[in-house]
Amino acid sequence: MKSLKIISLAIMLCTGIVCAAQSPAINWSRNPVLHTVKPGFAKESAVVLDDLRIHEYRPDEKKGLIVHISNYKLIKINDDKGVEMYNKMYIPVPAQGEITEVRARVISPSGKVTDLPEQKILDVEEEGRRYKKFAFEGVENGCEIEYLYIMEKEMYFFGLEMFQNSASPSEKVNFILSVPEHLLFSVKGYNGVKVTADTIIGKQRIVTASCSDITVLEDEKYGERTPLLKNVQYKLSYNLGKDKDTRMFTWNELAKNVYSAYTTASGKEEKAVEGLVNQIKTDGNATEEQKVVALEEYLKTNINIDKNAIGEDAGKIEKIVKTKVAGNDGFTKLFVLAMIKMGIRYQLVYPSKRNDLPLDEKLENFRMADDLLFYFPETGNFLEPVNQMMRYPYVDPFLAATKGLFLRPTTIGSFNTAIAAFDTIPIKPCEASNHNMNVSLRFNSTMDSVILHSKQQLLGYGATYHRPAYSFLDKEKADEFTLSIIKAVAKSENISNVKVENKAMGDFFLNKPLNIEADIISSELVEKAGGKLLIKIGEVIGPQEQMYQEKPRQLPITIQYPHDLDRDIELEIPDGYYIKNPEAINFNVTDLPGSAATMGFISTYTLSGNKLLIKIHEFYKQVNYPISVFEVFKKIINASADFNKVVLIMEKKK
Repeated sequence: MKSLKIISLAIMLCTGIVCAAQSPAINWSRNPVLHTVKPGFAKESAVVLDDLRIHEYRPDEKKGLIVHISNYKLIKINDDKGVEMYNKMYIPVPAQGEITEVRARVISPSGKVTDLPEQKILDVEEEGRRYKKFAFEGVENGCEIEYLYIMEKEMYFFGLEMFQNSASPSEKVNFILSVPEHLLFSVKGYNGVKVTADTIIGKQRIVTASCSDITVLEDEKYGERTPLLKNVQYKLSYNLGKDKDTRMFTWNELAKNVYSAYTTASGKEEKAVEGLVNQIKTDGNATEEQKVVALEEYLKTNINIDKNAIGEDAGKIEKIVKTKVAGNDGFTKLFVLAMIKMGIRYQLVYPSKRNDLPLDEKLENFRMADDLLFYFPETGNFLEPVNQMMRYPYVDPFLAATKGLFLRPTTIGSFNTAIAAFDTIPIKPCEASNHNMNVSLRFNSTMDSVILHSKQQLLGYGATYHRPAYSFLDKEKADEFTLSIIKAVAKSENISNVKVENKAMGDFFLNKPLNIEADIISSELVEKAGGKLLIKIGEVIGPQEQMYQEKPRQLPITIQYPHDLDRDIELEIPDGYYIKNPEAINFNVTDLPGSAATMGFISTYTLSGNKLLIKIHEFYKQVNYPISVFEVFKKIINASADFNKVVLIMEKKK
């Protein structure tokens, strides 16, 4: 963020040059010996025996204060999979820095040491990122690989180190932060990482963090592992050489600087914004909410948001209005200035993310303040400015049902600024988002196919991942997309009378359901067995996911957004036939009884004359569930998959 760069530059100029001090050292033994893996990790393909990371803030005559980073790992290879995992290495080169040294070697099971020649460490670039790439020589079962790399980075004041991954467990991980003694950093460990009090060694202030016996935390369906990963974060809090009583880089400081960066405009910028606002057609009696919707629709329709855009054309407001191309920051500032011009009251909000590490009210790690939302106090709703796939009042669901940092405008004398406050970002309730279905079926005259009329209704978040296709794809691709949705009801190419309603992005605000309707003739849903008719009624609800969990569940349950699915299916029973097994339709799986249930799959039927009426209600009212209810959750997910397999048997009446 522009404002953060300004803060960092100012503090860098204030720190001054400090005296050289003793550096924490990594022991690269001349005569390495093999190690025995702890019994609990003996069956793992590879185990990190030692993981040491040192971040040292050092003076440099030419560059000022720099960050010197040393990363060391010792890994035991136990089987062929472990060999495959670690025989090649990619080390990312930081964008604002360089890797100054790389050492690597293999210690064979017999104790032979094979050092990696320097000329085999290659500089490569892939997908716009630079790496140091090399392959270990002599990797085999029972060996150990050891590597160390050292990098130098430009000064920064906010750090994050992740200690856990989905590949290998670690027996021990240690982190050392070494800074000049007049700088006081706040350091905090998460998810079991322990941090020591700081100590002075020489003229360096040392803080350590550690964790041991770190197991692998794998991805699991309906689970988010990142918030649970062991990590350590740090930030500069005091410059004791200047002012020992003033805490630096507070959330209020962030609020003040970000607010200023997005609301301050030059004369040229104000003129450009005024011209843009004049093109937005709103009724003279338009409510504030209607103005928000009109502004968002205009900006997201007419301006191309390119998060990688750089240069003044992507950041200067008058250039954006002219070129119709903006980077994320430039687009956000244009949006803010337009809201001010239109008299729309708003607040900037940095949300935590349910699928990432959250913001911490007690540790002001600015690097965690990334995504940005607008909050509208008059309506209580939010808007995600740079997400072209979303429209007010919906934002990425993982940015909701969490807490966020609200930058609340205030006035001090004649000075406009903002103060920081953490508050809840709610998510839309279950009834606001659904994917409903109405299907009627009848047999054709030859009884070898069924004729279906299908209508799917998607509302709220249920429509957010479908509606953009009709705005951003060409007609041919959009038609293909529609057919793929229809074919979920019945696998058939015989589709007619296709109709799509309320597909415009603006229909989010109007809360119109996205309707996808068609007639289908399918022979695949019908089988004949002697004098019986078999109809695969369960397939009408579309393919359903089935959950298997061979290993013990590690992660709590995370639902993307609360939602329900109501399906009404009407089957016309042919004359002279009856349904032998209608009870196969009945399912009732919930976490709690009756109205207290927060999730469930319930299907029932009624017979009325020659009509079989099936009602299915599937619902998930919460976004977070504890591991303790996982078995029930799995049964509910699998209930829909089991219904998918229901086949009704029709026999002739006697």
